[in-house]
Amino acid sequence: MAFLFLNCLALLSTFLYFPYTQPTPLLPPFNVSQHGLLKYLGLPNFGHILPALYVFGDSNIDAGNNNYLPTIARANYTPYGIDFGGGEPTGRYTNGRTAADFIAQLAGLPFPPPVLGMSAAEMNYTLTGVNFGSDSGGIQDIPPEAARIFGHVLSFQEQIQLFNMTARSIQNQFSSHESFAQYMSKSLFFINIGTNDLGVYWQLGQQQKPRKNATEYALDLSDKLSHGLKAIYELGARKFLVNNVSPLGCGPSNINTYKPNTTCVEDINQRVSYYNGLLPNMLANLEASLEGSTFVVCDLYRVFEDVYAQPAAYGFRNVSGFCCPDSAGNGTRECAKAGVPCMDRQTIVFFDPFHPTEAVNFLSVRRFLLEDSLCLPYTLLKLIQL
Repeated sequence: MAFLFLNCLALLSTFLYFPYTQPTPLLPPFNVSQHGLLKYLGLPNFGHILPALYVFGDSNIDAGNNNYLPTIARANYTPYGIDFGGGEPTGRYTNGRTAADFIAQLAGLPFPPPVLGMSAAEMNYTLTGVNFGSDSGGIQDIPPEAARIFGHVLSFQEQIQLFNMTARSIQNQFSSHESFAQYMSKSLFFINIGTNDLGVYWQLGQQQKPRKNATEYALDLSDKLSHGLKAIYELGARKFLVNNVSPLGCGPSNINTYKPNTTCVEDINQRVSYYNGLLPNMLANLEASLEGSTFVVCDLYRVFEDVYAQPAAYGFRNVSGFCCPDSAGNGTRECAKAGVPCMDRQTIVFFDPFHPTEAVNFLSVRRFLLEDSLCLPYTLLKLIQL
């Protein structure tokens, strides 16, 4: 979608970085309890019905795995994490909590720790979930042209292999195969991936050697995702939450790189839309073929679309800029180390030119929790309660 009606707004927001001075308290406190968060959302307390949260994906949910990999793709420096606990960077590519963190708080669970930062003992005894996400990781293996830039990151397949190791590590904590299977079937598996495949992997590949067309590429990604989800199912998972991909062509990094005449880079959004359009049927087919499984797809693309269309309605003032000064100084790179971010991080959509703020992460989870027009065939709340 072109978002042509935002042209006037875009002209007013051409500057990249502008600090606000009066933060608006839109977010629940960092250390909010499950009861406090549900009360904040106007929901009754449903207790600890979700035993664990397992997380797979890319930089939008990475909790610090890349800190332990030979890669330049790390968010282990300030200003990342400025609103996370004591303000120390953890490896999260945002100012505070990710969507996975908010889901954990809703379920009364601790934040799933990054798997690569866990000791052997922690691997054996952590029964509340683990985070396998990796910045710059994708559904497919990282292509050589991207690996030369970023180094080693975890692909979806590598994340699944680590989950396999995790599952084997914790099995001894259960009295029987049946009790372990019950635990796995009640746990939630959250997948937020595809951004790099549809963004930097495609773009670098096109520079080196033109790929298949965008529709064939989307089909290939959908097939690879399907195989990966089936592999997770075969390891015991039954409840899946899968986000589609946001409109990457409207992000500051792509706007500043390609300088389109329209508000967004339309060929990027079209590529994303091809892929997103395949997910509902693909997941429905998986559910039909995998006994006892439930697959929910949530429309992250539309969350961003709605914010771009009516920012004030969702508490945002700035949809086209970003909060931290970037390392290149032109709105195309991550935050500069020790850069001073904007003051009001609750009313700006992007923290750096690529990644949303904690406020957007909370908005997406809040809407997925209750709005059945955004998640099919169930809301996040219904999925948690299954």
